[in-house]
Amino acid sequence: MPSILDKIIGTGSIKEPEAGGYSEIDLSEFEENIEGEVPCMYVKIAELTGLEQLPKLKEEVYKGNALLIDISATKRDKLTLERVIKELKQVTDDIHGDIAGIGEDQLIVTPHNVKIDRTKVVVRM
Repeated sequence: MPSILDKIIGTGSIKEPEAGGYSEIDLSEFEENIEGEVPCMYVKIAELTGLEQLPKLKEEVYKGNALLIDISATKRDKLTLERVIKELKQVTDDIHGDIAGIGEDQLIVTPHNVKIDRTKVVVRM
């Protein structure tokens, strides 16, 4: 039988997730769809498989969008990868954007109003 304190505070009625366990979080209450509001920038996901995609990637950055690019498919072709990185670096220099590697398989390219902080966020438990 729950104590009076349990009834008032509600302790004992909420089950805590186990340490290291998975807990589903419903984010729909935080995602507002405001009519008429146009975002100033999108974060777009791309997978680089060859040079034919380079013009579209550059166009997206010139439009003011940030790109998260998976480069794992082109890592074996060093010349293509070097050319893509060189041209994307030139785009970021032109628009005063930023470019950085994330791990070994991803690049992030940002427009002029977004800079990349290269320090890692440390979470201590």
